[in-house]
Amino acid sequence: MEYLIHKLDKDNFFYPSVATLAYAQFGINELFARGFFLQQQTKYPDPTEFIKSIKSYQFPDEVEEQIFQTQTFTPLIFVPGFMTKDKGTTYRMIPNSSAIQFVQIWRGLTDKNIELTHMTIISGWEKIMSKKLTNSPILQFFRHIRNAAAHNGKFYFDKKVINKSTGELKEHAEWKTFTIKSSLQDLNLIARDKNDIESFWDQGDLVEFLLDFENHYPELKHST
Repeated sequence: MEYLIHKLDKDNFFYPSVATLAYAQFGINELFARGFFLQQQTKYPDPTEFIKSIKSYQFPDEVEEQIFQTQTFTPLIFVPGFMTKDKGTTYRMIPNSSAIQFVQIWRGLTDKNIELTHMTIISGWEKIMSKKLTNSPILQFFRHIRNAAAHNGKFYFDKKVINKSTGELKEHAEWKTFTIKSSLQDLNLIARDKNDIESFWDQGDLVEFLLDFENHYPELKHST
């Protein structure tokens, strides 16, 4: 049985997460498809040899046609299909239908990119959890942005992290010019659009933070 992702129940609590996963994988697969084409083209600059190389993979005829005409083949064979272990059910994307929905329902890039950004923060935090890093303001900073990402993109401070007498965080959380304080409660972590000047960060700040983090923990440089 096959289900099309864009026709699933939009009101389902986890529908946005499923759709975001599909969009993310489609993007990665698109890069792979284009990279495959360019790699083969570089390896076989002679058109005859290039065609011979592509045909050696024994792709279906429609895939070969797609490769030669559009220099990619993602829509035909690398669109995400989430299959159950017993192979009985598949949840699949149709790129064109999903693209229309992407723009009409979710306003395009902004909403989905922010969800992907939240997922990146959460997975990044999970990667360092096993490293037993020494506590520091930047580690506390990471902890709080991860918590915000996990709370629908808004800062959330549990009572146990607040000093009752001062109302401030018990542990200092700072990175470069950014300081996290209890007054940020319920504020958006990432700007929702270009006119959002109230949010704490924009996506470029996250990239800079992640790249800078290992400078504070040199042991991560050679860690896997």
